Amino acid sequence: MTSQEKKKQIEERCVLLERQFEERYGKPFNVSGKKCFMTGNDEFFMVTGLSWENAIVIEHASSKVEAEKNMFEDGDLFYMEELSDKEMFEAMVKEIEE
Repeated sequence: MTSQEKKKQIEERCVLLERQFEERYGKPFNVSGKKCFMTGNDEFFMVTGLSWENAIVIEHASSKVEAEKNMFEDGDLFYMEELSDKEMFEAMVKEIEE
């Protein structure tokens, strides 16, 4: 698989995950140009594809102020070749909600 194909595959998975997160957490917020989802306690997260790692990461901010200042912390890497769509979503929800 070429790097362009991997990048496209990651982008498609990110779109799918964002749709699933919207169903679970509600409509995303635009925070400083980034699509962010809010969980309880004013915490925010966003989905980021990393084509050079062939992975996707959830980035967390503990408040809207931190999200606006781009003070996101990276969560675990979720590798494309290791997890199906469903497995990745479930693993990400577990990370977000713990």
